[in-house]
Amino acid sequence: MAIKKLDNVRLNVKPMFLTLYHEYVFEGPCRFGEGMQLEKEFDLMMAGEKFKGWYKQLQDAMPDTVVNLLEPVEVQRDENFLTTDAMLDKLAEGSEEVDLYYIGYASRPYDLALEFAMRVGKPCAITQACCAASITSAEFLARGLEFYSFEEWCDATEYMTVLRARKALREAKCMCAVRMASSVSVSAPDSIIDPEKATAKFGIRFRYVSAHELLDQISYGDPMENYNTPGRKGLNFTEEDAVAIKKATKEFIENAGTNYMTEENVQKSIEAWYGINKWLDATECNCFTAPCPDLCATRRINQLKYTMCLNHSLNNEAGIPSACEYDLGAIIAKVILQEIARRPTYMGNCFTVPVRNGKRSQLPKALFFTPEEVDEKMDLLGTDGDVVLTFHSVANRRWTSYDEPLRPYNIREFARSGFGATVRYDFAQDAGQVITMCRIDPTCEKLFVAKGEIVASMGYESTNCSNGVFFKVKDSKDFFQKQAAIGNHMPLVYGDFEEQVIQLGELLGLEIVNA
Repeated sequence: MAIKKLDNVRLNVKPMFLTLYHEYVFEGPCRFGEGMQLEKEFDLMMAGEKFKGWYKQLQDAMPDTVVNLLEPVEVQRDENFLTTDAMLDKLAEGSEEVDLYYIGYASRPYDLALEFAMRVGKPCAITQACCAASITSAEFLARGLEFYSFEEWCDATEYMTVLRARKALREAKCMCAVRMASSVSVSAPDSIIDPEKATAKFGIRFRYVSAHELLDQISYGDPMENYNTPGRKGLNFTEEDAVAIKKATKEFIENAGTNYMTEENVQKSIEAWYGINKWLDATECNCFTAPCPDLCATRRINQLKYTMCLNHSLNNEAGIPSACEYDLGAIIAKVILQEIARRPTYMGNCFTVPVRNGKRSQLPKALFFTPEEVDEKMDLLGTDGDVVLTFHSVANRRWTSYDEPLRPYNIREFARSGFGATVRYDFAQDAGQVITMCRIDPTCEKLFVAKGEIVASMGYESTNCSNGVFFKVKDSKDFFQKQAAIGNHMPLVYGDFEEQVIQLGELLGLEIVNA
């Protein structure tokens, strides 16, 4: 399978260097010197030196993990200030592949840059070099053109991450396994109301497939005899697939600290992950979501003996954003976080556990724990700081990159009857780790952004949808009030990326809700 992962997206940056030289030897109010300094050859020699220095700085500032630096294009013109079609044609060659033009100057051909940008309609950028940055920025922005002016090269380096993330959003294609509706799940009506608006706003596209067709074909049956598509060849497992599934199952079990499940039941969840990836490959998608309660109600999940949890874990840690409960808002948030941070995300039900009047609010005792377990957790959290809990059973084995060594994990069943493999991760080992979280509101107009610090874990030894992480926030009341207008699931990522997420939100025209 060759899923086109978003982590492979690069921002195509085209260096564009414009030179003004003098054909005649003379001095004037904008030109001065003496002897050979007034000759055309001297102008061109100095322009060549400026280009070399500028291009070297640009190369050093554009990381190849973020930017694909294209071959530079240069145009020279004389002091007649005449812009010709030949100049514009040369600059515009291959513009369909360009995401951003980076401008450099020798002298003052500012109007040439403007006319070119108005012709091709592509974003442009410049790093401060005397007065050129402010002149070019003002002339572009005043005409509604997309333009970025950076004070230093390091500022440009950082912002390329934001621009690359925007491009990745536009190249995201989410396979949505539909049962009852193509917009919202029964359990996630706080998700995106209008998927078409999400596409218009962010660029992400949605590919809808029947959940029943998907479940039919996660099997070793005859590909021509699936119940929902009789006589049409499906994506059922081949003999080669069976070998790969068996190998992946053994590796998953062998790498775990403890496995509490039978190999047979673990393999069923591996089959679900493998089958979903076959569909992602076939539909040319690189993100995934499916409804949970909607499918649970069919009883097929119980019959097939797997859940989607392991698929979400394995795909997220491999750079394929995958969201629980058909939550399209969470998918968009995951793409934002993963493409800025370049590392896996985690999502779950999110609610505050604040301290009021010297006592911490209680966890719902009926949720997953006995009263004794709840009291023990409250004692562990103490009363120092406002705390938020995010929990689902879709933890990762990698957190700070897609290729770091696997961290310690156990394998636990989701259902108490023994099926539904889940990764169980002890978040307590990461106490003190800063996390960044975000979520898109149902109207695609607002972006919730917040930071926290991990303090404790939950559900490491439990079954069901109970594995979670407690983290401190600045003010849980403020967090709660602002989250309440945005939605439940709150994807998070390890590390402090708050500023870049806010920058991307502003670039996308979203109202920033910062808790």
